[in-house]
Amino acid sequence: MSDIDPTLRPAWCSFQSTDEPPAGTAAHEQSWVLLEVPGRWGRDIFDGEALGADLSQRLEQHVAACGSRMLFIRRPGREGQQLDRHRFYLCDTRPGRRSIRTGRVDGPADMLGLDLTPGAHVAGTREVAAPVPLVCTHAKRDQCCAVRGRPVAAGLEALVGGRLAALDTDAAVWECSHTGGHRFAPVLLLPGTGYTYGPAETAEAARIVEAELDGRVVTDNLRGRSTWPPVGQVAEVAVRDSGVDAGIDDLVVVLDPVDPGVAVVHHTDGRAWRVEAGTRPLPPRSQSCRKPPTDASAWVVETLTPL
Repeated sequence: MSDIDPTLRPAWCSFQSTDEPPAGTAAHEQSWVLLEVPGRWGRDIFDGEALGADLSQRLEQHVAACGSRMLFIRRPGREGQQLDRHRFYLCDTRPGRRSIRTGRVDGPADMLGLDLTPGAHVAGTREVAAPVPLVCTHAKRDQCCAVRGRPVAAGLEALVGGRLAALDTDAAVWECSHTGGHRFAPVLLLPGTGYTYGPAETAEAARIVEAELDGRVVTDNLRGRSTWPPVGQVAEVAVRDSGVDAGIDDLVVVLDPVDPGVAVVHHTDGRAWRVEAGTRPLPPRSQSCRKPPTDASAWVVETLTPL
């Protein structure tokens, strides 16, 4: 658990949302592009503070046109402030296609010449053979991510960094920019699979990474797999929580084309489940430490039926 006393931080969004079920709250992205950018980030990574206005605008448009989402990353501690070339990762989360490829560029502007489309082969990159765990520490976005995330990033590096590096020299723990959902800080994202967790304190984060190394999925505080939209995330978590034995890529979610609250989860062994989900109201709370309390809701599973 965190060593921060909640009674001393009553206004922090992550302490206001301890009653909120996490399933269905992960960002919906099938492809993550990670770019090493040391130093300070603005409130938005494309607001011009880190890269300048012109490059930020062009890079934002390029990433969006490729159907991906970019995060800035840096290594925990002083190591994250120094580099000769910028490392980048191209992360495809789709079951059966998922991969993490890495390469290096002389500067962020070089990313404009790369095809960042999910699954695209980019010359000069290679596949990474181990996870690349991310912990959100984006201070200008929300204080919860910064104050609660940085110790987790450092602690996770101490616990699993050596094992990751032994498997692949480019596998490492990184601090990252805003992923969404600071109220679940500390937020852990495994961009090679899309599985997103929160809150994930240091010991829990290490257990989650160790499970991914073994091909397993931890469901405690699982917000969802970013590959799927919210209903799909809820459906997959529900099936996993029901006791179904399933590895990372054993479950594929298909959304109902007519009913937006229904998804069918298919197992590679031939089984399938129909999941109906909806929302229920929660007491008002701040979605961010910078915002006043507003109405809130949470996803709930209404039915889970084997097919």
